[in-house]
Amino acid sequence: MDRGLVIFLGALLTFASSWLGLILFPFWQLQTEKPFAAAEGDAPYPQPLAGLALAGKKVYQANGCMYCHSQQVRSERFGNWWDASGEHRTGADIRRSYGLRRTVSRDYLHDNPTMLGTMRTGPDLANIGVRNPSAAWHHTHLLNPRSANAWSVMPSFAYLYSRAKVTGARSDKALSLGREWTVDPGYRWRPSAKEWDAILSARGPEILASALAVRPGTQLDPATDAGRANLLEFWLTTPEENYQILPTAEGEALVAYLLALRKAETPLPEAKE
Repeated sequence: MDRGLVIFLGALLTFASSWLGLILFPFWQLQTEKPFAAAEGDAPYPQPLAGLALAGKKVYQANGCMYCHSQQVRSERFGNWWDASGEHRTGADIRRSYGLRRTVSRDYLHDNPTMLGTMRTGPDLANIGVRNPSAAWHHTHLLNPRSANAWSVMPSFAYLYSRAKVTGARSDKALSLGREWTVDPGYRWRPSAKEWDAILSARGPEILASALAVRPGTQLDPATDAGRANLLEFWLTTPEENYQILPTAEGEALVAYLLALRKAETPLPEAKE
């Protein structure tokens, strides 16, 4: 007990110095940070999100995307890889095209909250809008990641999409996917042997004619096992005649946000290695 005051003061000093160094000083250092413009008249970087992309950030946050994806490009001195000659190199994030440089505090100036992420079960998304600017690909990937990458462990976000009956022409927003991905969104559908027999009985000549037009010379005789199997594989990759998959408002917003992620592209003076 004689040293109670010393222990108390030591603990107080420890916590106070930690708070000053980890919270107060960085806050003081960064509170005046502003967007960067390389020359007068240039659009400052970064720009705040607006409209659909801003709404999409909330969808990204609500679905916990940051638990599997980071938004932080690491230094060129971090991350090992070996080139074709077997030479050891660093800068794995740059090599993977996660960004042209490491990310710095200015990249997150308008982010609230800042979703750096804690792990990379999936790839970093700091500049996914540059790395993959295809909205169609992102929609397909979100509906069912296995439709884009057979080995993906990412969960399906099929609830961000709806399966609707086609009335008139297909919507411009309809996903371009074969029926194997649209009959049961979120899963990969295949008819049973009996179901396929019934389909061939009702529409066999039509399916065969379509397949021959696209794959001439392929074994497509429905009287043989190989022909039936080839016809099935072809038919599953064609779109459903009467149904389409459409993104919901949240699905469109999420993709808009992903396409707006363009960190670590604009050169910043403080990001030089």
